[in-house]
Amino acid sequence: MNATQLVSKGLLGEPALLLGLIAFLGLLLQKQPFQRLIHGTIKTMLGYTLLQIGANAAGSSLSNLSAVIQKGFQIIGIIPHNETITALAQINYGEEIALIMLAGMIVHLMIARFTRIKYIFLTGHHMLFMASLLAGVLVSMSMPLWKVAIAGGIVLALCMSFAPMISQPYIRRVTGNNDFAVGHFNSIGYVLSGFVASWFKKGPEPPESKGLQKLRSFFQDHMVVITVFTFVLFLFSGLFISPGGIEEMFSGRHILVVSLIQATWFAGGCYVILAGVRMLLSEIVPAFKGIADRVVPGAIPALDCPVLFKFSPFAAMIGFLLSFTGGLAAMVVLLQVQYTVIIPGVIPHFFAGGAAGVIAYQIGGRKGLIVSSLIHGFIITILPAFLIPLLTNLGYLRATFADSDFSVIGVLVHQLFSWFQ
Repeated sequence: MNATQLVSKGLLGEPALLLGLIAFLGLLLQKQPFQRLIHGTIKTMLGYTLLQIGANAAGSSLSNLSAVIQKGFQIIGIIPHNETITALAQINYGEEIALIMLAGMIVHLMIARFTRIKYIFLTGHHMLFMASLLAGVLVSMSMPLWKVAIAGGIVLALCMSFAPMISQPYIRRVTGNNDFAVGHFNSIGYVLSGFVASWFKKGPEPPESKGLQKLRSFFQDHMVVITVFTFVLFLFSGLFISPGGIEEMFSGRHILVVSLIQATWFAGGCYVILAGVRMLLSEIVPAFKGIADRVVPGAIPALDCPVLFKFSPFAAMIGFLLSFTGGLAAMVVLLQVQYTVIIPGVIPHFFAGGAAGVIAYQIGGRKGLIVSSLIHGFIITILPAFLIPLLTNLGYLRATFADSDFSVIGVLVHQLFSWFQ
């Protein structure tokens, strides 16, 4: 094996090795001790492996859920779930994803260093999600690896720079300062929520009842919420299938047993995926931040959306519930007009819907919160329907990307590069 093959089929051909190399270089640039270099590199590679293991578990459950929904309602149900679709993308496009992330980080820092857009995107898992989307879309257009890496890296960098910028006017109205921005690829949803909420005038915040306090504490553990929601969805969908049909599909098991096992299997897969993503990015993001602090003086950190929850926990909880309600309404609409239906995902509505609810409430009060959250949930559930034709061509059948920016960017990138084919 010559040197070229060693690189292409070794370091660059194995995403775990390439991501480990990126973490190693980042830590090396910070002059970390030898022990830290080894630990960071190994933890990055282990994180990638956990991500793949979780993808198999969650993907299996989603496939079973889609089969139950399809048989019970005679429809194809697809759930927006970033972690699952990203893990599936890693299996086929791990090399491209790693190169896009590397190129995107470099270009993003250059934009912050040499332009007035000083936002530094620090939400590592969303970098990974967007890189996965871009890899899938660009590879499907038969682009060579080097073009995928360069084009995907540039688009990723632009997304990381402009997403915090466009939502910052509304974030600033929530926080009262410019200390941080939101680095979360639902910026279009946040802008929409803030714009709709601006039609209303904010009133005094109502006191939180004991019932709402208990409800909020329940929703704070999103793994429990995912398990309960998936159990209810399996059980409800299974009620429309004859007992014999369920037993035939699941080796003679009762619908209650099937629902509980599949719900815990999916939630367990999600937990492993999240653990893998955290481990994978825990070494890359600090390296990225350390470089950014040195290269971009006066940078504004763009953080994950839950940083907004503390400004109004009540609005975050209500925003989640109303956003999910809007998603259910969108599902009903899609059910009437097409065969493929988007089933609202708990995670995007919990995080994005909660953050959008805080923005809406701080700007438009209770009326703004209600109207804006319902519209937000409807829109972020409808948008993935436009992305599905691109992803199904790549073999993604049971899950898709959530949050507004992924759908919009995916469609725009596909359309833009189609003109140059």
